[in-house]
Amino acid sequence: MEYFSRMLKLASQQKGFRFHLKCELQGISHLAFVDDVLLLSRGDSYSVQCLLRQLSLFGQTSGLDINPQKSSIFFWSRHCLKASYSGNFPFTYLGVPLSPHRLLASQFSPLLLDMKSSVQGWIGKYLIYARRLELLRSVLFGKVHFWLNSFPIPNIVMRNIISIYRNFLWTGDVNRNSSAVVAWKTICMPKTEGGLGLFDLKARNRSFIGK
Repeated sequence: MEYFSRMLKLASQQKGFRFHLKCELQGISHLAFVDDVLLLSRGDSYSVQCLLRQLSLFGQTSGLDINPQKSSIFFWSRHCLKASYSGNFPFTYLGVPLSPHRLLASQFSPLLLDMKSSVQGWIGKYLIYARRLELLRSVLFGKVHFWLNSFPIPNIVMRNIISIYRNFLWTGDVNRNSSAVVAWKTICMPKTEGGLGLFDLKARNRSFIGK
């Protein structure tokens, strides 16, 4: 992938290559993680052909073939000519949906389902309160952090996340409501101020997006 990355960098330096509008300032032509690769450019013929030539050359050099069934091309503009293997937004990359537009609340459902699935596996184990708090802090918060880093979370989604946290902490079951012993705002305060030191999700989301 280091070799392929160098090839793509050379391609992006060719006269006539045009970066994707959102990638031009940083000079980004590709993103790679493990076995996933995103190639990024304007939709003009020359820029796309530059990337395709490097992809084909890399295949000839390495002996790896492009698999059309596992590849898609995504167009930002609705007016672009669609290819037979064009994909639709949002698509999943690194576990989160990517879209050129702000995500709808319904598109955060994979996160909520993942959180509920984790809790379902813990139900029936008669976890004590301290153990539920530790699972909440180390596992459930960890699942949310990557999303907090990536997107502004809609208020309705944030309320659903906090509801899962609150129900699990007090009852051990995300589907069972109970009168909270302490307000969630207080729970998120530092221990020195009477809280449990959990993160204020809204404040953390604003700080992550602000950076």
